[in-house]
Amino acid sequence: MEDKEKKLYPFRFLEDKEQRPWGEVCYKIADLGLVDSRVKDGWLADNKLSELMGTFMERVVGDDSFEYYGLQFPIMIKSFETSGWQPLQVNVPDAEAEARYDSFGKTALWYVLDAKPGSEIHIGLGRDISSDEFYRRCLDSSVSEVLNVIHPKAGDAILIEPGTLFAAGPGLTIVEISECSEMTFDIHDFSPSSDHDTSALEEAFDLITYNAAPIPAQNKINPQVNNVPGITLLAQRDEFKVTRMDLRDPLHIFSDQPGPFALYYCLKGEAIVRRSSEELDFQDVTVKEGEVVLIPSEVNDYYIFPMKEGTILLETTVERRIDPDSYTGDKDPHLRNWN
Repeated sequence: MEDKEKKLYPFRFLEDKEQRPWGEVCYKIADLGLVDSRVKDGWLADNKLSELMGTFMERVVGDDSFEYYGLQFPIMIKSFETSGWQPLQVNVPDAEAEARYDSFGKTALWYVLDAKPGSEIHIGLGRDISSDEFYRRCLDSSVSEVLNVIHPKAGDAILIEPGTLFAAGPGLTIVEISECSEMTFDIHDFSPSSDHDTSALEEAFDLITYNAAPIPAQNKINPQVNNVPGITLLAQRDEFKVTRMDLRDPLHIFSDQPGPFALYYCLKGEAIVRRSSEELDFQDVTVKEGEVVLIPSEVNDYYIFPMKEGTILLETTVERRIDPDSYTGDKDPHLRNWN
């Protein structure tokens, strides 16, 4: 780690790939201990994400995020390809994760990059069910009979709440944006050769939502952000805000003061992040399809230029939502703007 006084710059990271029985996982950015993303280039090349946080703290994520998450980087982005069925899983809520495991919980957004014909995702229950019946169905491998089934298409965005049962089938490529946590229990293996180990099921038993869940609207159209064409909101939660950017023209992103960090995942095409003034000490940073770039908090005024027709980015931020002051009408200077 070098001079703490030098200006930070947009960071790209080396990927970490892992093989699973059901496919391949590629961590794009994560601060998980065993998986700790390394900076790809620049004067901080080869430093781990945890080391950036330990040295530069709020300069990376912003005051609000640092106040809540401390030295833990708050967001994880990974992609995965499925060649078989994932186990049936459930994510742990924040409160239970903190109380039981001294960890953050997990809320996730799945964005479908590709879906082969006939591919499926299980998400939630199709009807109310007792915990006893659910346990029995896990043992006799009939649990899929009571799960919702959706047939995803490329471009679908699916929010996965803690407590909701879920699993992706073969033939899918998905990017997952979530809290930086893997507090997920694999509670049932769909493989015929499974020995039906019930230890994870029993540990997660009281975390599962046993009520019927409506099938999620995979293609819900959300309003434009700041009335900017091509920028639509996919999810807005306390945990994260995810926006899809169909870049037709250069985009100027700024705040009056250093605000939240931003992550850009390139879904399609190619884009350049360019400084807006000579005060920002970095060269143009290119993000290509499948890559992620982290814009640290102190880089609060920059442009994004699409370099190919049809360039699409997913922007992820963690923002404190503040209404304009009722007396002065002033807005929080940390909030970001697009134009």
